[in-house]
Amino acid sequence: MADILIADDERSILILLEELLKKDKHRVDVATSGTQACEKIAQNHYELVVTDLHMDKKSGIDVLKAAKEKNPLTEVLILTGYGSITSAVQAMQLGAFEYLTKPIDLQEFRMKVGQALERRDLRLEIERQKRELMAHQEMIQRDLKLAEQVQQSLVPSSIDAEQFQIAVRYSPMIGVGGDFSDIYYDDNEIYMTIVDVTGHGITAALLVNRICMEIRRLVREQLEPASILYHLNDFITDSFKGTGMFLTMFSAVINLKTGAFRYSGSAHPAPLLWRRNTNQIELLESQNPIIGFQKTGQKQFRQDATVIRPGDKLILYTDGIIEVENKQKQPLGIAGLKTLFQPVIFLNAEEIADMVMKGVKNYAHGAQRDDIYLIVLAMN
Repeated sequence: MADILIADDERSILILLEELLKKDKHRVDVATSGTQACEKIAQNHYELVVTDLHMDKKSGIDVLKAAKEKNPLTEVLILTGYGSITSAVQAMQLGAFEYLTKPIDLQEFRMKVGQALERRDLRLEIERQKRELMAHQEMIQRDLKLAEQVQQSLVPSSIDAEQFQIAVRYSPMIGVGGDFSDIYYDDNEIYMTIVDVTGHGITAALLVNRICMEIRRLVREQLEPASILYHLNDFITDSFKGTGMFLTMFSAVINLKTGAFRYSGSAHPAPLLWRRNTNQIELLESQNPIIGFQKTGQKQFRQDATVIRPGDKLILYTDGIIEVENKQKQPLGIAGLKTLFQPVIFLNAEEIADMVMKGVKNYAHGAQRDDIYLIVLAMN
């Protein structure tokens, strides 16, 4: 049952079609001219308008336009004589559903009315689904924005202390990502941890947010780097077994009094340690397998030690930096990162971080394909 307007200046046709549609339980309104039809359309809601094409003053085209302006989903069925088929086709191009020639075949008319109303119902359903989809997308965008803000809150602030400087730069691929770091220090030691979860986007970001508190708990208990990796591996294998989620990680602690530097890595890209006294860059290679693949005994996690002195510089990063590609599809690589690092080595931590990130951006071709995380430590 639908609300239908019939507009025709031939009263016999008007009465015939009105009675026919009323028998089919439709609510029917009539107009004896195009002008009257346009007035009724402005005042009422119709699901279908049936209009003669040729009427005085205002034609069926005017009625069609009025109906579509009032509600684009209102269907319009055009009635026309044999000699006006070209005009009827033009009306369809303006949005009419179909045209019927006079004299009208009543069976065909009823069929076309049914088809027009079915199409309107279908279009209404499509519009409803589009609105729901848009609302869902808006909700997702709000959630992603909130997730981005939450993840940004996990990024440590840069530090300018008496004995050292630390600069932090983070650039996720899509607003949220799988890179994470933690920096903690007191009067005696600096703890630095950097993590890269496999994958990108929301799934990786969820894992980062889940392991954040676990990493911070382990660091604040002031465990040794290898012990931190061991306990986190246990946590990941227990909590995320079978998910295929793994992470690379590098953890280090520096004694501010002695310069003793202990570090342990799990399949993480080697940090760069620049020695001021020799002007040489050392690679601090990882000693352990990727985190989360399988349980491993604590004694199997190894760490190494060296000494870091005033003036030395340390760069920690995730593989998003060394995997950026130029126009020739050549990755930057560790050699390229060294090339970016060396000319700015004597600058402070903030300046080094800015120049390295600028160099990475200039090298890269096309859209960013991975999360990028950079930490620069400069010992005063």
